[in-house]
Amino acid sequence: MAEKSLRISEDYYISTMIEIPDTGKGTHIIRLTPARCNIWAVTRNSRTIIVDTGISFDRSRIENALERKGLIPEAVILTHTHFDHAGNAAWLQAEYGAEVVVQEAESEMLASGDMPIPKGTYTFTRGLVSIGKKMGPVFRYDPCVAEHVFADQFDLNRFGINGFIIHTPGHSPGGATVVIDDEIAIAGDSVIGTMPGSPFPPFADDVPLLISSWRKIIDTGCRSFLPGHGKPVSREEMIIEYNKRK
Repeated sequence: MAEKSLRISEDYYISTMIEIPDTGKGTHIIRLTPARCNIWAVTRNSRTIIVDTGISFDRSRIENALERKGLIPEAVILTHTHFDHAGNAAWLQAEYGAEVVVQEAESEMLASGDMPIPKGTYTFTRGLVSIGKKMGPVFRYDPCVAEHVFADQFDLNRFGINGFIIHTPGHSPGGATVVIDDEIAIAGDSVIGTMPGSPFPPFADDVPLLISSWRKIIDTGCRSFLPGHGKPVSREEMIIEYNKRK
């Protein structure tokens, strides 16, 4: 278990070039840039949203990638508000006029720029969390007041994207999953893609609640699940892991 946990820690933030096949319904999804977390750009009919934002150190990479690809984000969707996912939300809001969307359980934490790190789900990651709690200021970021705060579901058609967001807590209280064209789910840290065949995340505040959210994510019928870190996870992998842990 120690070796497995160590491998989780080492692999958790590995970045690889990822481009997702088009859904066949006019939507294109790419991982915008190598960063502390996967930052996904979703485009349809020349309209764009960004899912998650990385840390402040990723800012120049994001700016360069948006300019290179000619993208202007209308909205920023946060799968949750940990520092490595929400660190550039305020900047994207101010720089591009992007409207920020967050689940209500984490809207106040986003507005304060400070959210506690989650619990570890393995022995080694629990140790990392105990160390991280002593470094609280390191995990703070620019505060951001979201334009849209939702409870259970949020429709993305207002931004020209055929999709919606659902509340999927467990990794964090306001965890959210973005469903695109009923085919692809962008699941944030509810799913991990750095360990082949094992999409269970190394950090989660409430594991039973996370497993319930997995059922909800699987029930969307999506064929591919895009994690907050690592490579896409297949539907088959999700179902196998869910059946082990339910």
